[in-house]
Amino acid sequence: MSSVPGPGAPDLLHADARQRADALAAARDWTGAASAYAALAAATPDDAGAWIGLATASGRAGHYRDMHAAALRADAAGPRGWPHALALARLLRGLHETRALAELSATLGGHADAPPVDDLVALADLLVDEDLHREALAWLDRAVTREPGHAPARYVRGSVRLFLGDMPGAREDLQQAIAAAPHFAHAHRRLSQLRAEDRVGAPVRIARLRKERARVAPGSEHDIHFSHALFDELHDLGEHAQAWPELERGMRAKRATLRYDAGDDLRLVDAIRARCDADFVARAGHVADRDAPAPVFIVGLFRSGSSVLERMLGGHPSVSEGGESMGFAAALRLAADHRAQGLVDTTLLERLDAVDWPALGRDFMAANAWRARGRALWTEKLPTNSLLLGCIARALPRARFIHTTRAPMDVCFSNLRMLYGGFARWSYDQGELAAWHQAHAALMSHWRDVLGPRVLDVRHHELLRDPEATMQRVTGHLGLAFDPAVLKPERSGGAVATASAAQVRSGLRAPRAPDWLPYRDHLGPLAAGLGVTLD
Repeated sequence: MSSVPGPGAPDLLHADARQRADALAAARDWTGAASAYAALAAATPDDAGAWIGLATASGRAGHYRDMHAAALRADAAGPRGWPHALALARLLRGLHETRALAELSATLGGHADAPPVDDLVALADLLVDEDLHREALAWLDRAVTREPGHAPARYVRGSVRLFLGDMPGAREDLQQAIAAAPHFAHAHRRLSQLRAEDRVGAPVRIARLRKERARVAPGSEHDIHFSHALFDELHDLGEHAQAWPELERGMRAKRATLRYDAGDDLRLVDAIRARCDADFVARAGHVADRDAPAPVFIVGLFRSGSSVLERMLGGHPSVSEGGESMGFAAALRLAADHRAQGLVDTTLLERLDAVDWPALGRDFMAANAWRARGRALWTEKLPTNSLLLGCIARALPRARFIHTTRAPMDVCFSNLRMLYGGFARWSYDQGELAAWHQAHAALMSHWRDVLGPRVLDVRHHELLRDPEATMQRVTGHLGLAFDPAVLKPERSGGAVATASAAQVRSGLRAPRAPDWLPYRDHLGPLAAGLGVTLD
C-alpha cells in the first residue's frame, strides 16, 4: 500500500493536531497545550484559532511575552468573523492593545448581523474597558436595533451614554433596561447616578429599590447594588438615619465576597519604597525626541479629584485626555515577562534589574503616543499608577506627575460609599481603608523625596476654592501658558468613564460641608485609623 497521504489527509492531520491541543488545554496542561498550539500555528500560520489557542495557553503557563506575540499574530492572521473574533478581542483587551482592539472592531463592522446580540454586547463591554466608547456605542446601537428589549444592551448603552455626557439618552436606556428586567440591580444603581437631574423622582426610585431588593438573596451581588443605590438616594434627600444602615449592609456584604489581607498591600508598598529609591530612578531611561509628545501621569487615591483635574486639563489646546489607560503597566509587564497580580507584585519587583529601561520607555511611547492626538501632552489618569511612579520616572525622563489630594476623612468616606468592581478591595472596611490611606500617603512622601519637582501636589479644596490660581500652577508645572478654557470642565465632548462621570459635567462647585459629617457617630474606626479627632 502507498504511504502517500490522500487528498483529505492534510485537513485530517490538522484536525487531529487541533484536537490534541484542545485536549491538553482542557486538562489544564498549559505547557503541553502551548507546545501543541505552537506546532499547529507553525504548520498553518494563517489559522487565527491556532494563534489564539497559543496565546491563551502561553498566558496560563506564565509566559506573558509569548502570549502577547501570539495574540498579535492572531490579529495579523485576520479573524474577520465570529466566534474567533470575540476570543481575540478578549485577548487584546487583556493585553491593553487598545489600537489593535479598535481596528478589530472596525473590521468586524461588516459582520455585525452574524453573531447573537449577547456577543455584540460582550464586544462592546470589552471596548468600554479600553475607553473606546464611540466604538462601543456603534455596536450597542446595532444590538438595541435588533432587540430593543435586551436589558444588558440597554444597560451598557446607558452607561456609555453617561460616560459621553448624553444624560437624557443614558436615562432612557437605563429605564428601558429596568422595564425589561426589574431585578437588574446594576441598572438601578447606574440610574441613581443621574439622580441630581431628577430630584422629584427620588421617592419613586427608593420605593422601587426597596421592592426589588426584597426579591433577591441577601448578600448577593444584586443586594449589594440595591443597598448602595439606596444609600445614595437617601443621603441626597438628607435621610441620614435611614441611609447609614443601607451603606453598612452593602459594605458588609461586599467585603464578605472578597479574599483580601490588608497586610499584603502594606508589605507591597514597603517593598516598592525600598526597591525604587533615588539611585534606581536616576539610571538611564528612554531619551525621546524633543518634538515628541510627553505623558502627564495624574495619580492619587480614588475620589481625590483626579477626574475633574484631567477634564480641566483637557480643555487646554496643548493637552489631550488619555483617560485611565493601563498603557504603562502593560509595557512593564511585557518588559519583565510577567503579568503581576494587580498592577505590581513582589515577583515584578524582583525582575526589575532584568528590564531594558530605555527599550521599555521607547515601547511605551510607540504604543501610546497616539493618545496625544497631535498635541504636545497627553494625560495618563490611572490613579493606581502611584505604585509605579519610580518605574515610570526611570523609563520616561520627560514624564511629569500630578498628585491629587483631598482631606483624609473626605476622600476616605467618598471611597467608603463607592461600589467598585474587583479592585479597591480595601474600601469596604473602615480600618482597612484607613490603613490603605496611610500607606498611600507614605508612598507619595517617598516619591516626593525621590522625584522632587517632577511631582506637583494639587489639593482638591484649593482647586474648587480658587480654580484659576490652581490651574495656573498646574499649567506652569507642565511648561504651558495658562488658558482660561481649563476652567470649563462642563464643556461638551470627550468621555469620563469614572464614578465622577455625572458630577464632572455639572461643573465646579464651591466647597461645602463634608458628606461624612452626618455619619460621624458611625465613623470612629475610620477616624482612629487616620489619626483624626472628630470634635
